[in-house]
Amino acid sequence: QVLEQLQPGALGAMLVVELKTEKGAENKYIIKQVECIEENQANEALKEAMDLLKLHHSNICAYQELFVTWDNEISSLFLCLVMQHSGQGDLSSLIKEKRQKSEKITDMVILKFLGQMVDALFYIHKQNIFHRNLKPSNILVTGEASFMLSDFSTETLMTDEMKWKIRVEESRYFKSWMAPETFGFSFTEKSDIWSLGCILLDMTTC
Repeated sequence: QVLEQLQPGALGAMLVVELKTEKGAENKYIIKQVECIEENQANEALKEAMDLLKLHHSNICAYQELFVTWDNEISSLFLCLVMQHSGQGDLSSLIKEKRQKSEKITDMVILKFLGQMVDALFYIHKQNIFHRNLKPSNILVTGEASFMLSDFSTETLMTDEMKWKIRVEESRYFKSWMAPETFGFSFTEKSDIWSLGCILLDMTTC
């Protein structure tokens, strides 16, 4: 059952869904739907994304399932990524709330955030996996000083020129997280570190 649709990004729509088990339990998940140009692109992106199922880290959002589906109503092919739902919002909302209240994010929270994100990035980079789309809205808040990386992107999708054009034409606020080389479709672990530094700067200047 679809509960709500979150604000869509350049790469796709995000749905909050609820699954009822046979025992009556209700579990919430996030499904990211990414429209693909054709079957080959969808299959290639699915193949790349399979590595995300292997990630097991306390500060990385767990991926539950990946699949490709066809929407008859609009005649489009979608790659769907099923992720765990934190239920507590994201870092972007936290920063916005602090700014509206003219409050600072405490040094303790910032230090814990930095430690958790560096550890999570080190973990994925050791496995030759890059986030490619690191920004506050893709970092989940799971506690007062607990955070998780979410919404990873594959190379195939991030080098789709049409989607990329939409992304770079977003407001200056969204572009500010992107490392210079990513505008030329180049992604490395350094790109993720650049984005993390930009996020850290935003947190310290609330």
